[in-house]
Amino acid sequence: MSKRIELRHFRYFVTLSETLNFTRAARLLHISQPPLSRQIKELESLLRVELFNRSKTQVTLTHAGEAFLPEARRALEQVENAIAVARAADTPAQRAFYVGYTTVFERSAIPNALELLKNDFPEWDIKTAGKHSIELVKDVKNGVLDVAFIGLHTRTEGLEVELLKEEGFVVALPEAHPLSQKSEIPLSDLIHEKLFWFERKANPGFYDYCQRVFDMSGLRFDTISEPAEHHIMLGMIAEGEGIALIPESLTKVTRPGVIFRKLADSKPRLAMGIAVAYNKHKNHPLILPLLHAVRGAVNNP
Repeated sequence: MSKRIELRHFRYFVTLSETLNFTRAARLLHISQPPLSRQIKELESLLRVELFNRSKTQVTLTHAGEAFLPEARRALEQVENAIAVARAADTPAQRAFYVGYTTVFERSAIPNALELLKNDFPEWDIKTAGKHSIELVKDVKNGVLDVAFIGLHTRTEGLEVELLKEEGFVVALPEAHPLSQKSEIPLSDLIHEKLFWFERKANPGFYDYCQRVFDMSGLRFDTISEPAEHHIMLGMIAEGEGIALIPESLTKVTRPGVIFRKLADSKPRLAMGIAVAYNKHKNHPLILPLLHAVRGAVNNP
């Protein structure tokens, strides 16, 4: 018996935890069931705890197993990150890494992991480009971008997507508007207002999500076409031509004559997620280090 915990123990444990079936887990690990059972028993012996409850009909995690699982996953992730760092350090100088970010959010809303990445990999040329989320998804799928920070609920079929954070909406309205007297504005107060809104073709996934929220709330709005540029829309709001619902981070972009008020919580809540999207088959050596840096930035803002 091994006298110390090995990397394979973590891998076997995580796979069995995700399947809760020895036969299926062994198949995924490309081993037979008896060696898997021995390795799990060996791990439990080394830890001096039982990780699984076993019966003739099912396998479940014990409390110790549930506590151990996220740490085991984190250990495997760190190993993958270390491998990626080593491979990246061995590549020729001035390789490029292309990162996209959505213009739907103010840039500060996106976890600032790129600076950390630039410090760790100074020999890499890290290039950024800002576009709408739907265009970023296309660029990642076509290989133009290596990774992208996008707004959800953009359609992302075929890509790996990891939600980083959610951001609520605020109401942007003229400074002298009667609703400006409220600290929070419910959606129902906007049904008689001219609301700047985007066309469905700009982002079908997010458009349909918003429409479901409105439909479930029983609300219909008088919408007008939203300008392509955010600062132009703010100018039109200042002139009293309409109001808008915008992600909270965009309140950092100010315009005289425009004020922002929190959108009151509704059921369902109107919100937009910020996510990182990438092609898991591309195997760019900086993707894993970026993901590691992003997760650290989200967990320790």
